Formats: sequence, C-alpha cells, structure tokens
Amino acid sequence: MARRAIILVPGFGHREHNQARDRLVRALQNYTTGWRVEQTDDGAGPGDGATGLHATCRCGGATQEIDVYEAYWGDLLPDWSNESPWARFKRGYMLIRYWLTGGVGGWISRREAPPNTAWAMLLAAVVLVLWWIVVGIFVLQAIKSGVIAIPESLASVAWVQTAWTTLTGWTGTVLGSVFVVLLLWVWSLGWLERFANISAYTKAYLRDEVFGDDDVGLRAKARRRVLEVLDRAAGITGEGSYDEIYVVGHSLGGAIAADALSESGDVLAHTVLFTWGSALGLLVQQEPMVEVRIATFYTAAPPVQGWIDVVLPWDMMGSQVPVPRCFDDASKPGKRHPPKFPDAVRPRLPRGTHPFEVVRVHEAYYRCEAALLMLVAPASTLPRRAAQAAVSAAPPAPKGRPA
Repeated sequence: MARRAIILVPGFGHREHNQARDRLVRALQNYTTGWRVEQTDDGAGPGDGATGLHATCRCGGATQEIDVYEAYWGDLLPDWSNESPWARFKRGYMLIRYWLTGGVGGWISRREAPPNTAWAMLLAAVVLVLWWIVVGIFVLQAIKSGVIAIPESLASVAWVQTAWTTLTGWTGTVLGSVFVVLLLWVWSLGWLERFANISAYTKAYLRDEVFGDDDVGLRAKARRRVLEVLDRAAGITGEGSYDEIYVVGHSLGGAIAADALSESGDVLAHTVLFTWGSALGLLVQQEPMVEVRIATFYTAAPPVQGWIDVVLPWDMMGSQVPVPRCFDDASKPGKRHPPKFPDAVRPRLPRGTHPFEVVRVHEAYYRCEAALLMLVAPASTLPRRAAQAAVSAAPPAPKGRPA
C-alpha cells in the first residue's frame, strides 16, 4: 500500500493554523469522484499536525494512505487594518511605483502582454490611492460644514484653501458625485483591498522585507516554514517513511513552495510539486530571483519527480509557470531550457463560481475536482512530458538526509 504525504502551503490570508489543511481534507473527501476518502483518527506520519486519510478507488485496486500537513505562514503577514489614511495612500503609491518600474515596464519594452495578474494588482493599487482621495474629500467637506475644526493657522495657508475649494466644488457636480459613489460601491465589494494587500505582501516577500522586532525577512521566514515540514515528512528530522511527498502551493504559497523546494536536495527524488494559481508568470518578470529559483528545477540532481501547474480560467490572480532561461549559457543570453514539465492544466471553472467573482475564482481550486483527483490517484497517472517520464522510470535515489 502506497504511503503519501501532502504538504499544503496556503495562499495569502490571515487564517488560523491548520485551517487551510482542514479545508483541503474536506475537499479531498467531497470532490474526488471515483474514490472513497475517509479520515482516520490521526495522521500516521512523523510529528504532530498531520491529518490521516485512507483513499480507496471505488472501481477496485488502488489504495492510498495519505497524511495531510500544512506549512503555516499566515502569522507572518503584517496587519494593515489599522493603518492611517496617509499610510494607506503612501503604500498604494509605492505599489504603483513598484509594479510600473518592475515587470510592467519590462513587458512594454519587450512588447509582451503582461499577465492578467499584473493589471489586477496595478488596478488595486490605483483604486487604493483613489479611495483615500475620496476619504480626503469627505474630510474637507466636514471641515467646510464645521463638523471638523482645524487650526486657524492651517486654514489660512493658500494651497489648503485652494484644495479645499477645488475638491469640495468638484464633488458637488453630478459627475463628481457619481465618481465618488462608484468608488464607494467598488470598495464595498472587498476584493480591491484584498488585491492591494496581496500586492503589498508579494512585494515584501520578493524583496525579503523585515517586519517585526527581528532582522529576518519575510521570504526567509516563509521558506523555512516549508522546509521544516518537508524535512519531517522526508524523515530528516523525524521518522518519516513516505513513498511519495506531494507539495501543494496555492496562490503565493506556490511561489513559497517552489522557492523552498529549489534547495531541498535529495528530497526531490520522491517529491512532486503542485502549484495552484501561483502567479509565477508574473513574479518571474518582476524579480529575476524567481526565475533563477525555477531554473534550479531544470538542473537539479536528483530531479523533482514532477511539477503540475494548475491555472483556472478567469483567475486574475494566477498565471502559468514559464520555462526559465539558461543562466549558465553566457554565449546565448536569453536562451530558454527545453520544456521539462507538462503544460499547465487548465480545467473548467467549478460550478457555482461566477467568472467575475474574483476572490471566489481564486479560491475555487479547493473545489476543482481535476486538481484534487491528482492528489489521491496513483503517481503513475500524473501528466508528464516524454523526457520527464524517461527520467522518472529510473530508480529513485534513497530517501534520507541529503548529502
């Protein structure tokens, strides 16, 4: 009987520890047609934190023992809920500057079309700035009506009087009122602020920015969280005895998972990486470091047993993992590696999900049966390229501590 560990690296969000793991367990029990997936009392794997599953093919034959782990990093997210209007305005401006001077500028110079994710994050930053302009307009109107009093010395400043007159006069027009109401309605949907927060955290992760009292950056902390769980499952710091390790990264968790696995050594010999809506196509263009990390999967020995990229249609926050360039070939700059992994899996959008519900579409991977079935089915049924299948046919390296 095959034994498999699934390590979930969840996406952006302030969640409780193991909340995403439990969500994946429920999905595996309900969205795997042809399989009976039952939860056991406890995970049989090393250490604490595993949920055990017993999966049996209803047509007879294959049986899997699966332990599901979560590489939790939600507590590393900074809390921006109590930011002042000026702090949010400044953050929105910095995001516009970051995305315009990074990937978007490069796409324009190369005459390439940016992924939908780039436009979505840029739009969120712009709306964040516009939102706080509207807040400022309301404050000025409150000052004009006498609800808020300001010092006489400030009220006598020429540019303050000009801004006050211009903005309050503009919002009194029909067009200005419609614009303000439209922004209020769009903001009430909630997904624009979520986009802005994801955009801000992605920037902080890519730049390894430091939050809190210590001097360790977000990228280093998140990567270590994944490696700690991976080492336990591989038996390096525990009693692991798994035949297969599946690492599933959703959203930004896909980038974190790929980043961590790129330095995991011999563990790759029996590991398969799954990325769900990872936006790595965007991040590669924004930060060269990401492409360098992806390139290691094309040169690592032993090689990873597979990389399955899943991208749902209408997912504005996900983009396909690109084939990286060869960084060790100075004679032909920009030359890309031969394709090694299968093309991205593009299943149908799950029923009950509207294409314009941006956040729900991005979360719909937990309801995508095509993606979930691959996590319980035998590894031999996974999509592969011909070259990768030949490599996978070779005996895997012994499990244990990397040399």
